[in-house]
Amino acid sequence: MPGRSSPSSLRSSRVGLDQPLVLERLRALAAAVSAQHVLVVVLVCQLLVSAALVAVMAVESRINAHPDEELHLVAGLYFREHWLPPAVGARDAAATYSTWGFSYLDEADIVYLLLGKAAAVGSYAGLNPALAMRWFQVLLYWALIAWTLARARRFAPMLGFLLLTPQVWYIFSYINGDALPFALLTVLLVELGRPDSSVRAFVSGVQPTPSPGLFVAGALLGLLVLSKLNYLVSVGFVGWAVLWLGIRRGKRLALLALVAAAIALPWVAYHSWFNDFQTGQRVVEYAERMAAPDFKPSGQGAHPFPYIALRAKGVTLWQVLTTLNWVGLSFRSFCGLYGWMSFVADEWMYAVFAVLYAALLAILVLPVAARGPRRAQFLLLGVLVFAGLVLGQSVYRSWVYNFQGQGRYLFPVLPMLFFYWRTCEPASLRVPALVVIALLGMHSLMSFVLIGLGALT
Repeated sequence: MPGRSSPSSLRSSRVGLDQPLVLERLRALAAAVSAQHVLVVVLVCQLLVSAALVAVMAVESRINAHPDEELHLVAGLYFREHWLPPAVGARDAAATYSTWGFSYLDEADIVYLLLGKAAAVGSYAGLNPALAMRWFQVLLYWALIAWTLARARRFAPMLGFLLLTPQVWYIFSYINGDALPFALLTVLLVELGRPDSSVRAFVSGVQPTPSPGLFVAGALLGLLVLSKLNYLVSVGFVGWAVLWLGIRRGKRLALLALVAAAIALPWVAYHSWFNDFQTGQRVVEYAERMAAPDFKPSGQGAHPFPYIALRAKGVTLWQVLTTLNWVGLSFRSFCGLYGWMSFVADEWMYAVFAVLYAALLAILVLPVAARGPRRAQFLLLGVLVFAGLVLGQSVYRSWVYNFQGQGRYLFPVLPMLFFYWRTCEPASLRVPALVVIALLGMHSLMSFVLIGLGALT
């Protein structure tokens, strides 16, 4: 009949109307995939360049051009000939004590054992101990990059994690106690965040028998406990992350904790026993006897150096944050402040970092905070709480002991943020996030080359 359409003509008209929309969506998807592929190539190139730059800094910069490197060096040298930590004030460890009457060996940090053995192995290759220890740090960074590239096959943003700040590269280029725990925490949290992780499969009950990944994760956790003290907050975050994942298999979690304890407890127990289970008291007593007159614990309230024991001198916490600008100093040393925090970039470089960080956080946080599922919001809240604890312990140290706005003290926040990113990513915003990461990578390379290498090599 006139004016009526057959069902076939209606179907064809619908296809005609829908086809442009379908094609438009397919083109958008293809463009996004193509853009992501290009960004992945850019990020891989930036990572490889950073690996080369870290090696150049390690080989070319002079010893003790970096914060406390000489003290880290002599602590590592002790373990070139020893396998167990010494008692506080031990005669054969006298060279490791500073003017403050303090030695890094008093903390029983496992990294110095590894550095010492690296020096022993390096001697067979003709390397002097300091260079051998630096190469240990460089190889640790290279291993972290190789692992990152492997894991990025299933989660492309993994490539950007090591490009957030050049200060991360910097700690892998000289002798210190920060690089190892950062690597341990990064690997541990990323493995927990992976949906196909074997350790996650076992503790959640999906996999019936313990996997090699479980024992690796337990060992990483045990070594993290034996690392630098400011990473202890991150151990708490690991526990909270496991609970957030919904893992409630008590016996299986106990096995993970048992592996960690088997790594950490013997070392901790021996060090405590060797100091009659009074390590903290002995550290203070030895410092009181051996420190230079102006550096004794009892005299720090009247210390002539203006930035020691600020609380005892009547300086308020607010004054530390504002008048002394702890916030600004910590931010700059988080983004790229080299040498003994003396080689500073122009202010516009830090401003660019601030803008890019704000953009990345807006992409990752605002969609979840505004309309994300409650589970993701709960994880975001946990990240904020533990990040606040990391910031709090750093500013407390600056207020009570020695004013140091050290950005490396804030590095435990980065793996926490990445765990959140891995588990709660707004997938539709992946390309914008990778664009910001690529810009951060380029800016980080410029900072490291022009400011870091330019000043120290």
